[in-house]
Amino acid sequence: EEREQQLREHLKKVKAGFADEELERVKETFKELREFQETEDAKEDLEKIPLLERSDLKKEAPEFVIEERKIDNTRFLYHNLFTNGIGYLRLIFTLNDIPKEYFPYIGILRGCLGLLDTEHYRYGDLYNEINLVTGGMVPVNNVYPNANDPDRFVVTLELKTKVFYENIQKAVDLMKEIIFTSNFADTKRLLEILAEGKSRMQAQMLSGGHMVAASRAIAYGSVSATVSEEISGVPFYRLVADIEEHFDERKNDLIDKLTTLAKMIFRKENLLIDFVGEEKALDGLTKAVSSLESGLYTNPVKKEEYRPRIAKTNEGFMTSSQIQYVCRAGNFRRNGLEYKGSLKVLKVMLGYEYLWVNVRVKGGAYGCMCSFSKNGESYFVSYRDPHLKNTLQIFDDAADAIANYKADERTITQYIIGAISDLDIPLTPPMKGLRALSAYMTGLTSQMVQRERDEILGTTAEDIRSLSEYIKAFMADDFLCVVGNANKIKENKECFGKIENLFA
Repeated sequence: EEREQQLREHLKKVKAGFADEELERVKETFKELREFQETEDAKEDLEKIPLLERSDLKKEAPEFVIEERKIDNTRFLYHNLFTNGIGYLRLIFTLNDIPKEYFPYIGILRGCLGLLDTEHYRYGDLYNEINLVTGGMVPVNNVYPNANDPDRFVVTLELKTKVFYENIQKAVDLMKEIIFTSNFADTKRLLEILAEGKSRMQAQMLSGGHMVAASRAIAYGSVSATVSEEISGVPFYRLVADIEEHFDERKNDLIDKLTTLAKMIFRKENLLIDFVGEEKALDGLTKAVSSLESGLYTNPVKKEEYRPRIAKTNEGFMTSSQIQYVCRAGNFRRNGLEYKGSLKVLKVMLGYEYLWVNVRVKGGAYGCMCSFSKNGESYFVSYRDPHLKNTLQIFDDAADAIANYKADERTITQYIIGAISDLDIPLTPPMKGLRALSAYMTGLTSQMVQRERDEILGTTAEDIRSLSEYIKAFMADDFLCVVGNANKIKENKECFGKIENLFA
């Protein structure tokens, strides 16, 4: 606030020092800029650029490389791909039966795995051993929303690694060491992990405020997004910050939560194996997984499906930055519309025309994005945006602009090429495996993917205009979240249901 006041005073002095003709020159320059921004490129210039035709684009969607098998009694997803002797292994533990009081601590457990002393290693030695045996070992949380039903989802804790085939057993032994013998009672190390995690999240949330705003806004109407927030978003950050601040009072409860969570999660009934590699690696993998299964917890534990309550809060999160991240979100499926592949084309078009021109070119934001998910969750969001109310008005006007959209075949073809290029990015073997795994976990079938591709390739200007109803449908939910300048948020307090600092 002090810097902004200093800037206002400085600019006032600069303006006072201008002669009348200098002020007129500034106004004329600004007018010329506006005219340049609003003038479309000449059609004859655009047509000089070589362009593919729709007939040049591949008609068939790539198949998922995946087989569902079993190792002993454990589900096994196998991706038979040539990997030049490197196996890509994931231990996936589903978390849909974790009780409410333990659920928020899942993210802390994930953040501790591999960073604590274990039975046979100090954490520094463990780090070195992991990098000697493997190409890295990373724990991740995922929330897989169902592609057809916005009320269904799968939550997981996954431990992934890449390893030469001959070292698979050693890699699994290290995974066992981490999940069964991590020392959660090392309070000094726990505090270090919490402090490092808090600092890292602060940096990520400040630089990625657009994703904070989008995730929060979607969560107002989505159970799966709310769950994701609790294990990796703003509520999770605040849990970590609170535990760190009151560590002495909360450390015993934290140790108990982490110890109990490990016994709730690392169980045979929760385990799913995912592997990318060649058949010759499977004998070693089978033996390693069998040794893992024998050590999984079997003691009775409390099981309870956790479904958090959702509420439209429309938050304004104040920071010390001079810009905003502005998001409007909603769900078109909950408002009666089914997903269409042409939404992919609309996304590309908005990113090059309506949102780009109005939010970035004219509005001065660094960027703008939109998304239309298969489960209906959708948003508009700006990135490093000097405005707030103006941007919201641009979002509000989007449906009418699309309803009156006009474009020739060449222009629509450009956006179809953009949509297909997003789908046809060259994939490495582990990327192909991850694509197939994500499809399996979300219920996405090859038939659905092919239908989407057919709809993309057949998109017309009329199809784009019809999608104005989809924009109206998700905007009708009126989910709003803004991360940004405190003064700007306070000036527009009537937009929000709740205003608070992003960081305490």
